[in-house]
Amino acid sequence: MAEYSPMMQHYLDTKEKYKDCILFYRLGDFYEMFFDDAKTASRELELTLTGKDCGQEERAPMCGIPFHAANVYIAKLIEKGYKVAICEQLEDPKKAKGIVKRDVIRVVTPGTVLEDNLLDEKKNNYIMSVYKQGIFFGVAVCDISTGDFFATQIKETNNFSKLLDEIARYYPAEIVVNKMLYMSSEEIAKIRERIDCYISNLDDENFTGGIKKLEGRYTFTDDRGERLDNIEEKDFAIAAINGLLEYIKQMQKTEIENINVIKIYSITKYMSLDISARRNLELTERMRDKGKRGTLLWVLDKTSTSMGGRLLRRWINDPLLDVYEINSRLEAVKELKTEMILRDDILESLKKIFDIERLAGKIAFGNANARDLLSLKSSIKKIPELKKVLENVNSDLLKELYTNLDELKDVYELIEKSIIEEPGITITEGNLIKKGYNEEVDKLKSASTDGKTWLVNLEAKEREETGIKNLKISFNKVFGYYIEVTKSNLKMVPDRYIRKQTLTTGERYITEELKEIEDAILRFSRKIS
Repeated sequence: MAEYSPMMQHYLDTKEKYKDCILFYRLGDFYEMFFDDAKTASRELELTLTGKDCGQEERAPMCGIPFHAANVYIAKLIEKGYKVAICEQLEDPKKAKGIVKRDVIRVVTPGTVLEDNLLDEKKNNYIMSVYKQGIFFGVAVCDISTGDFFATQIKETNNFSKLLDEIARYYPAEIVVNKMLYMSSEEIAKIRERIDCYISNLDDENFTGGIKKLEGRYTFTDDRGERLDNIEEKDFAIAAINGLLEYIKQMQKTEIENINVIKIYSITKYMSLDISARRNLELTERMRDKGKRGTLLWVLDKTSTSMGGRLLRRWINDPLLDVYEINSRLEAVKELKTEMILRDDILESLKKIFDIERLAGKIAFGNANARDLLSLKSSIKKIPELKKVLENVNSDLLKELYTNLDELKDVYELIEKSIIEEPGITITEGNLIKKGYNEEVDKLKSASTDGKTWLVNLEAKEREETGIKNLKISFNKVFGYYIEVTKSNLKMVPDRYIRKQTLTTGERYITEELKEIEDAILRFSRKIS
C-alpha cells in the first residue's frame, strides 16, 4: 500500500488524537475536512464533497470552508451535537521548511463555546461533570462564558433519582462522566432519555488529586456565599470539580482565569423538581416547541441586562426552601415595587451596562478584541452611578448588594490609559495601544512610521540616480516590496537591481537596501500586533 503524503499523514496523526471531533484542518485560507469528517460535514453543512490526492490510489474525500466564516459553520455543527477541533497553522507558510507546523489550538464542544453567536444572551450554557463511586455521586457545573461554578455531592438514598433532578435543574449542554458511570449503560440510557445533550467519558485520572489540586487557586463558598473551610469533607464534589476543570483546560488549551469562586451547595436547599415537573409547569420553556413565550419566565422577565436575565432564569429553576432567604428576596422586591423612583433610577443605570460577565470570560480566554475592552470600560463607568442609586436602600438584600458592589476602578483606569477610542476590529490589525502607555510599543510604532518614510526617500533617491522619473516602490502580499519599472525605461535599469517579476507592462525588481527596509517594517509590524 502506498504511503500517504506528508501533509495527509500529519492530518491523520492529528485526527487520531481527536477521534470524537470533526477536525478543521487549516490549509491556507480554508479549513479542510477529509475522509469521514468530510462526509459528515458535507451532509450536515450542505457542502460540496470533493477529493484530494493523498498518495493513495483513491483520492481522499474532502470539503472545506473559508477560515473567516468558521464560526457560522461551527455553530451549526455544535447545534447538531458535534465537537469541533480547530487545527491551526503555527508558522508562516512562506518561511516554513517542509510542511507547515500545525496543531489543535482549541476544541469547541457544546458546553465550552464562547462565541456570542453560539450563546443565548439570557441563558447560561452549562457543562456538567458527574463522578460516580459506588452508589454516591459528585456533581460540578460551570458556565465558562460567565465563570459561574457550582458543585455538590449526593450521598443519601435514591441517589440516582436525585442526580437526575440535578441534571434537570441545570439542563447542561454537555455532561462529562467518569468511567464507572459511563460503563453503567442503564444509568446513561436514563440520562439520555431525559435530556438531549453530549455525554463524554473522561479518564479517571482527571478526577483525582483531591483538594491539593485546588488549594490556593479557588475560593469555596457555601449556600449563603460565606467562605467554606471544611471543603476537604466534600470529597465527591472535589472529584467532580477536578474532572470538570481538567476537561475545560483540555478543550480550551489554556488556563482558566475567569473562575475564582466555587459554590458548594446542598441539594436540600432548593425544591426538588424532576424534569417532568419542570416541563409540565413550563417554567422556562414550552412543552410543545421549547419556546419562551407563554412560560413563567416570559411573564416575569423584564430584566434590563443579559446578566439579570440569566439570574432570573436560575432563580426560577431553583425554588428556595429556606424561609429566611425567601423573605429576604420578598422584602427586596417589595421595596423595588413601592419605591418607583428608586426602581426607575436602577433601570436607567442598568440599561447602559453590557454583559460584563461574558466580556470578562472572553478576555480571560484570550478571545476578546479591543472593542470588547471598550464595552467593558463603558459598563464599568456606570457602576458608581448605580451604586449611588443604591446608597439609601432599606431591605437587607439590597443593602448587601450595595456593600458588595465593586466599582472596578482599577480595571477602568487600566483600559482608559491603554486602549485608544477607535481601535481596529481585530487584535492583529494593531492600532490598539495609546501613545505613552508603553515605551516599547511607542518605539515600534515610531520605527514603523520611519520605515514608510524610508520608502518615500528611497523612491526619490532611486529616481534621481537612475533617471527613471516614473519609477515607483509598491507592495503586495505575495511579493512584498518591489521597484516597478515600465518597458520603455528598462534600458536605464542599473545592474544592482535584482529581477523579481516580469509583467506585460514592465518589470519588478528588488535591491539589497529595499530588502533591508522591508524586513525592518515587517519585523516592527509583527511585534506591534
